Amino acid sequence: MPAGIEGYSKLGCRFVETVGQGGTPPHEGRLKAKRNLIPLVGGQAISLFGDYIAFFTLPLFVLSLTGDAFDLGLTAAAETLPMLLFGLAAGVFLDRRRRLGATLIGADLVRAGLFLFLAVGSYGGWISEYIVFAVAFLTGSMAVLFDSGLQSYMTRSLLDEDLIRANTQLGIARTLSLSAAPLVGGIIIALAGGFALAFGLNAVTFVVSGALLAFVRPIKRVSPPEHEPFGVAIRSGLKVLFADDRLKWGTLGGTVTNLVFQPLEILLVFFVATEVLGMDVSDGSILAERGREIALFFAAQAAIGSIGVAFAGRIARRIPLGTMYVIGLAMLGSGFLTVAIMGNWLAIIPAGIAITGVTWVNVALVTMRQQLAPREHMGRVIAASRTFAWAGLPVGAAIGGALAGMVGVVPVYIGGSTAVIVVAILLMRTALYRDAVMAGGRRP
Repeated sequence: MPAGIEGYSKLGCRFVETVGQGGTPPHEGRLKAKRNLIPLVGGQAISLFGDYIAFFTLPLFVLSLTGDAFDLGLTAAAETLPMLLFGLAAGVFLDRRRRLGATLIGADLVRAGLFLFLAVGSYGGWISEYIVFAVAFLTGSMAVLFDSGLQSYMTRSLLDEDLIRANTQLGIARTLSLSAAPLVGGIIIALAGGFALAFGLNAVTFVVSGALLAFVRPIKRVSPPEHEPFGVAIRSGLKVLFADDRLKWGTLGGTVTNLVFQPLEILLVFFVATEVLGMDVSDGSILAERGREIALFFAAQAAIGSIGVAFAGRIARRIPLGTMYVIGLAMLGSGFLTVAIMGNWLAIIPAGIAITGVTWVNVALVTMRQQLAPREHMGRVIAASRTFAWAGLPVGAAIGGALAGMVGVVPVYIGGSTAVIVVAILLMRTALYRDAVMAGGRRP
């Protein structure tokens, strides 16, 4: 159903009221949408920089505490478990929120407080791995609200043709942050205030993100569905999700991929430290001293990946989003497979290709969800899709960490990356690949 036309879906709910309706002039709405791009993308770019400092420093901190790859898996599992526990209910909650921006700001501030707590604790020397697990769980719970809510909020604050631009710019910001933030984190740990300063800096970026979100002014009003029990509302979101074969296969493909990809992501610090640099990770002092070398690997691979990420927007406008999704999966799997085989500094090249693949998959799937889901059910459909797609994350994290301890990290990388390639091949036989969905709702 095209946006801007008021009608009734099969579920009996009103569609979105958009710019040009309800007294909002189309020209004014377009100007507001353009202005919204800056705080939306800018705030998240700053927040992503802090996230990737934590992405690098938190595993390093856990390794410095225990030296055990299994604890890396438990940390990642604790952070991703909330999506399984709360994801579906969060979607219904988000759809019922008229002031969605306030919810996002609140989630940012809670996460800022959690990382400030971690900064104080690491400075005082009283943080244990169990406290890290608890903080990871609480941070992940706030991320459930924020990440699904942000995707829904973008559809209220931007024009449809601007969604692919915003998603691409966020992908570029993510890659640039991955390039610079670990290096900054490594320098901070080695030369400045240690882990405490790194965690404190991440807390500040969450505050900045929340402050910039306060400047966003939605241009579309969603008529909320009639009040219904949570269970009924959850089922309606699942019904919409699985009624569309493209969303269904994109989501299920993400479930399987995340199951086998999560170990590759969480073990990357461990892989670089042990396989590329030959470090003894049981010695926490060595990890702190040589953290810059690990960070340099992250920065180099992200710099290479940014080349492919920069073309994500152009690719999305020229080929169907489902095709982009499948190609991205193939790049992800083949990239990490080559990393495992090489195991040296030259592996930054295939690692960069893998980063490009991850971004292409994310841009394609996020944009498809935003274009295909009914506006009045946007929150619950996005949350349901993310819940199923993330279902493999905590399991993959825990299993991957345990397997790395038993058979080594290289076999885990080879097995996981091969499985991702197989998923890409199988998806070529589904509606996700066959039915052309173009960015902006165009037909090829």
